[in-house]
Amino acid sequence: MDSVIAVHQKDMGMDEQLLKNKSVLDSLVKKSKTKAFYDAAKPVLDKVILADSAMDTWMHGFNPDLTTKPHDANMAYLAKQKKLIMQVDSQLNEALGVSTKFIAKTKTK
Repeated sequence: MDSVIAVHQKDMGMDEQLLKNKSVLDSLVKKSKTKAFYDAAKPVLDKVILADSAMDTWMHGFNPDLTTKPHDANMAYLAKQKKLIMQVDSQLNEALGVSTKFIAKTKTK
């Protein structure tokens, strides 16, 4: 449980920055002056939206109450949840990296 929650807590910090990037990207996409810029920015925004959605989906599906099932079932559940949150972690890392880089590149132009 501790390792699942540790990854979740780390991801919550990333998700906060990701939401800031989402807001910036959303504005950039809406204000895009050329189709080429829109075509470059929209996939980055979509990646951010999907990563944020993955985090929300995991959080809504996670049940930390392990009091109703036997130990073996709880351990299997936690192993599955660790795998799922690690997938979310990877998705968040990628989306945050791509979006931060895109925003920085856009601001230097």
